[in-house]
Amino acid sequence: MKHLLLGLMLLFTLGVNAIKVTHGPWICDMDSTSATIVWVTDKPGLSWVEVAPEGPDHFYGQARPRYYDVLAGRRVITDSVHRVHVTGLKPDEKYRYRVFTQEIVEWHYDDLVSLGKTACTDVWRGKPYTFTTFPAQPRDLTFLVLNDIHERPQFMKELCKDVDFHKIDFVLLNGDMSHRIRDQKHMMDAYLDTCVSMFATHTPLFFNRGNHELRDRFADNLYHYFPTNNGHYYRVQHVAGIDFLFIDSGEDKPDESIEYSGMVDYDHYREEQAHWLRSLREEKKVGRYPLVVFSHMPPTLKNWHGCYHMQKTITPELNKMNVSVMLSGHLHAFAYQEPNEVINFPNLVNSNNTYLLCHISKGKMEVDYVGLTAKEKKHFTFPLK
Repeated sequence: MKHLLLGLMLLFTLGVNAIKVTHGPWICDMDSTSATIVWVTDKPGLSWVEVAPEGPDHFYGQARPRYYDVLAGRRVITDSVHRVHVTGLKPDEKYRYRVFTQEIVEWHYDDLVSLGKTACTDVWRGKPYTFTTFPAQPRDLTFLVLNDIHERPQFMKELCKDVDFHKIDFVLLNGDMSHRIRDQKHMMDAYLDTCVSMFATHTPLFFNRGNHELRDRFADNLYHYFPTNNGHYYRVQHVAGIDFLFIDSGEDKPDESIEYSGMVDYDHYREEQAHWLRSLREEKKVGRYPLVVFSHMPPTLKNWHGCYHMQKTITPELNKMNVSVMLSGHLHAFAYQEPNEVINFPNLVNSNNTYLLCHISKGKMEVDYVGLTAKEKKHFTFPLK
């Protein structure tokens, strides 16, 4: 009995101390041949993803390729946030995947490391997660837009209770999902854990910063959780025959505002994006496909410095790019601007209590503006240029 008790105590201790997946996984930065998968463990370790095509036998009885968390030629073992870019996939193909992290027992010297226990998602249930790559050719496309949730994860679940995320190609978080970012737990509690439970293990999550994601001590760490295809928050994401252009609109008040304590330089950042947009156009990196723009802040307001500065820097470049429509937020209210003297494209502003369900088919984008009540429902149609 004494030995049995000691054995049970040892087993309990090992179970408590074993490395664990604490958050995720979630999928971001997907295209037709690759996807980036992110997750968090309670301690650093060597991480990889195993991927296999859909089918009953692919995860059993045969070797599977491993895709590691790699940075500049080294497999990362010193981080507890794991970002694995899976490449070489087939377009429009359903895959199953599992994530693994093996903990560090001892780092002896140089690169002589002892590794220990391995955390794995769903290892006992035998049910890997799944995702489907985007097609290489144009097809009908459906995506959902959320913004300005501001740390209301239960409201977000209630708002989306009738959405079948398995029929959605991607979900865009278009800024201000939290009030600020104090630390990892704050961000997870605010919205990211809920996104994982709702859809992000199987439906890609595209992230666009709002002004509130720029605030507090953990803001500089945000990119670790949402890596992109070009290393920037601003980027072009091609999905099924549509180019989605992400504008990182910055803060709404002047850089010298006292609340920023001299820490920000968003005027120059917006100018940087204007130069980038000009290069996209001049190098003909956009223009072949219809162009839909995402921006947290709308560029049509003059009473907020950030929006007004967008009008002087980013908007003139967008006006030269044959934009079909811009989707934005920030106002915590519905707004719709027809093309005018500031923008030559329509701008639909989603509120903080609604989502946009967008369906692209036959040369147009149908948008349902949906809230919890019938009064909040609207419908729009935008021709794709």
